[in-house]
Amino acid sequence: MKSDTPSTSSEPTPVRRRFGNILRKIRKVRGKSIYELAREAQVDAGYISRLENAHRNPPSPRILQRFAEALNVRVDLLMMAAGYLEFDNAGRPLDEEDIVRRVEAELTSARDYPSAGADTGVELRSKGEVQDVLRQLDAMKKNLMDALQDGPGMEIPILGQIPAGFPVGVEEYTIGKLSVEKEALPNDVDLFALKVAGDSLKDIGIMEGDYVIISPMLKNALDQGTVCAVRLDGDDVTLKMVYFAQDGVILRAANPDYPDIKRPTVSVIGKVVRLIRQFN
Repeated sequence: MKSDTPSTSSEPTPVRRRFGNILRKIRKVRGKSIYELAREAQVDAGYISRLENAHRNPPSPRILQRFAEALNVRVDLLMMAAGYLEFDNAGRPLDEEDIVRRVEAELTSARDYPSAGADTGVELRSKGEVQDVLRQLDAMKKNLMDALQDGPGMEIPILGQIPAGFPVGVEEYTIGKLSVEKEALPNDVDLFALKVAGDSLKDIGIMEGDYVIISPMLKNALDQGTVCAVRLDGDDVTLKMVYFAQDGVILRAANPDYPDIKRPTVSVIGKVVRLIRQFN
């Protein structure tokens, strides 16, 4: 069952593992690389990789529909794998074995696209009727109505500036709103944006004047070299690549003019999940 509350880390969960394994299986059977699927579904290849490795919650129904079209598979099967569909039409719970069996039956079928009622327990008459399927899901999954009503964009508060240079004190307060596309952003209600000041990350494409979107939800599960907003030495804040060593934490720039910053511990504010550049 997919929880209504998003996970607060990138650690694998049963639903993430199930969806990742099924997505990888379908993709390989269809003979598509991650990059081909990313292009056809209009998402980032890294996002698909994180999904398949169970480091991201399953996507929204809209993104699942794009995956379904790119992989020539019924969207209801992906919704089962993602935890949106928990019961068949007879009210029987859909367990993991049942979901995998249905997916395998679909992948071994010679049909280009199945017709109604083909052993899924969900009435899906054609690819074009996904909105009808989503309306059926409302009785089973209350939070789907939000997914249907939300538009493709969202407004994120801008909390001042963050130095991509030497750490300085930053007073956190809302100075405006940033309108962004929410596709592939984490389902984190605490997302916020910061304006970049300084050039210590210029070699990885983060320039002064850019905006970075920060996810506090993902701060506790980081890969080596993840770009994060970090608080150190009281109120000093900086934007750096974070590396973990045996004797502490290394904050590294992407500009040879800036030395590494080493501390026994730091407080990670959040992970950078998107870069936005505005041209005047």
